[in-house]
Amino acid sequence: MIRSRDRGERLDPVRRRGPGRGTLLRLAVIAVLLATAAAVIRLRPAATACTTSVAPAISGATAPTGATASSGVTASRPSPPEVSGKPSIPEGTVGVPVRLADPTALALVHPGNLVDLLRLGDGGDSTPIASSALVLDVTGADDPTTGGLLLALAPEQADRAVGGSGHGFAILIRPG
Repeated sequence: MIRSRDRGERLDPVRRRGPGRGTLLRLAVIAVLLATAAAVIRLRPAATACTTSVAPAISGATAPTGATASSGVTASRPSPPEVSGKPSIPEGTVGVPVRLADPTALALVHPGNLVDLLRLGDGGDSTPIASSALVLDVTGADDPTTGGLLLALAPEQADRAVGGSGHGFAILIRPG
């Protein structure tokens, strides 16, 4: 057996010291910041649908065909927005996605605008499809190759937009 030369030498277990004041202060600051971030996220109001700006824009719009005052259906009162945040389609109309022949116009159009929809023909002529169509959504305005419009059209206007031949669509933006 090997003996230690210094009889006063002891092998006590190593004791771990607790965190210092600086470490405790850092942990407290991190906890406060995390609690603040959680409170901000929790108390933040829900995102509003893009249809909130639609009501003033369509106040001068005409009612779709077949809508009467006695039935309570008017174009100036859009249906309430969906819970999912997608744009609501006014009663008496259908949503029609449209890809424009000149996609740079997407940067000029915003939800709530009224536009005239024209189909471009083979000989350079244009055929009116819809007048004062409500723009519900603009998709891909930053990338014109993938962008398009979602328009609220009367059912007969939607049939004309979907059917027929041509080289695409053009729009005229109405003031207001």
